[in-house]
Amino acid sequence: MQSEIGLTTDRGIATIWLAFPGDPVNAIDLARLNRLGAALDTLSRALFVDQIVIRSAKPSGFSAGLHPNCVRSLAHPSDRAAFSRRGQAVLAKLAALRPVTISFIEGPCLGVGFELALACDYRLCVAGFSNSLGFPFERPCFGGSSRVPRAMIESRRTLSGREARALGLVDRAFCERRAKVELQTFLDESHPKPRRLEPRALAEETRAFAEDPGREWRPLPDIEPEIALARGFLTPLEFEQLPKPTLPHEPAIGRRIAA
Repeated sequence: MQSEIGLTTDRGIATIWLAFPGDPVNAIDLARLNRLGAALDTLSRALFVDQIVIRSAKPSGFSAGLHPNCVRSLAHPSDRAAFSRRGQAVLAKLAALRPVTISFIEGPCLGVGFELALACDYRLCVAGFSNSLGFPFERPCFGGSSRVPRAMIESRRTLSGREARALGLVDRAFCERRAKVELQTFLDESHPKPRRLEPRALAEETRAFAEDPGREWRPLPDIEPEIALARGFLTPLEFEQLPKPTLPHEPAIGRRIAA
């Protein structure tokens, strides 16, 4: 067990638990990135481990990206470039591990948090209305620009879990009530280590981040339930179970949903 990183093993399955305190949820800075790298070093020597799951120890989300203090501390382009290269090295270490790696995504998965998930071999996503994936704030800097469509980065658009699955960015997407079963089923199945292509244009990604890291994190805007239903944030059953207005012009609590 490391500070802010939990590491557990059970019958050949290792789990890395992200437990970074404060807001935004599981925000990443250089110190936390190095702790993750140390956990990966430990697992690289664990010959009895065949599968590694990376997930949040918090119910509020996988990772919302860079910590605002981290962005502010990287005042000079050379600092931002060095940070980008360090993140690329840590995620390259993750991608090169012998065991099959799986990111189990619950809640927001944004910015460098999304890049962490993309560096795993497989991605399982709890496709609830609190879940969003993408780069709405910061630029990719850990290799993510070679793993997602350029249009998604430029538009800053976030995706629901089901939208991400349709684009091939997520392998499985399911509702919260099936999350435990789906994870265990996936772990019980036999999944090969996929052949991965080396990330492209890392130097260009680093240069772009050094010049302009993007905006700081802020809460995502709400979307109407009808749009959330159409985009797959909600299933028809979840939509029907939302609280309904009691008066014609009275909004119901929880009827607006964070994108």
